[in-house]
Amino acid sequence: MAVAFDYKERLGSGHFGEVWRAIDIGLGAERAVKLISPSQVLNPTNFFQEAQTLKAAEHPNVVRVEDTGTLKDGRIYVAMEYLPKGSLEDEAKGAYVDLTRAKRIMVDALRGLEHAHSQGILHRDIKPANILIGHKSEGKLSDFGLAIPLGINLSALGVKDYAYVLHLAPEVHQKRGYIIASDIYACGATLYRLVNGDSYLPALSAIEIRDACIQGRFPDRTRYREFIPRPLKVLINKALHLDPLKRYSSAQQMRHALEQVVVKMNWQENVLPNGVRWTCGWDSKCYEVTRTRLADNKWSVVVRKGSSKASLRRTTKLCKEGLSQAKAEQVTRRILQDFVLGKLR
Repeated sequence: MAVAFDYKERLGSGHFGEVWRAIDIGLGAERAVKLISPSQVLNPTNFFQEAQTLKAAEHPNVVRVEDTGTLKDGRIYVAMEYLPKGSLEDEAKGAYVDLTRAKRIMVDALRGLEHAHSQGILHRDIKPANILIGHKSEGKLSDFGLAIPLGINLSALGVKDYAYVLHLAPEVHQKRGYIIASDIYACGATLYRLVNGDSYLPALSAIEIRDACIQGRFPDRTRYREFIPRPLKVLINKALHLDPLKRYSSAQQMRHALEQVVVKMNWQENVLPNGVRWTCGWDSKCYEVTRTRLADNKWSVVVRKGSSKASLRRTTKLCKEGLSQAKAEQVTRRILQDFVLGKLR
């Protein structure tokens, strides 16, 4: 009997086709069904490359493939487990993600990538849209449409080639081939976006991105939100190193390094007319740090703590007045990061 789906909702579309939430009528099961046009297939002997790759990469942190085949209209379908929470891109919506959340989700994605690499598979398309959220809010690596076996020439791909330019490593831009270190770079770019938000990426053309990437200027490794602790910035910048040999040697190594980064709390940043305020609830307490421009063009940094927002009181020993802007920014960074690292409570 030919497979039949009752298509309920289009979840997204991309270069290679559409993904729908659908009911497998024969099984009565909900699925995420990816539909691929035959025009996207280059190698007719390997129509089902993505499904085969997903099957080979089966792991708790990789989206599970349920079935694959060809529909009556000639389109290829890949039926996968349906995850109603969507992708990390859906969750973030271009904003920065809580540091504890960003850390957990990237550890999960790296664990899935680690397994894929152990099976000889390069993912080649790691980005927030391709990290899905599981039923327990875990990260699951998805969309292996660009995946290739280690060491294979791109001309052997079963689908037309395509590149997500924002996360391409310098060596890929320079046509020096795609390697494990290129997936590591894409993980670094993904984590950079998660902790900063997409507003930290300048609006550039594809050619401008390529040139800036090759020069190490995209993304800007010197620009992070003020509460990002130094160990996390060092980790991301290592993953984004221009030299592939100076990045993490494996997804496992990067995962272990990320697991060691201490992240105790999550600051929420709000821009004020005359400054910036960061707020956080942590360990049954409320915290607030405000940097304000004063009338004489000097700056103040005020730290308040309390058991609730209504009971916030100044922490005098941390408050500073009459600072230059540069000094106020330096003091703020130290205070915010010390709280994240658990050095202040």
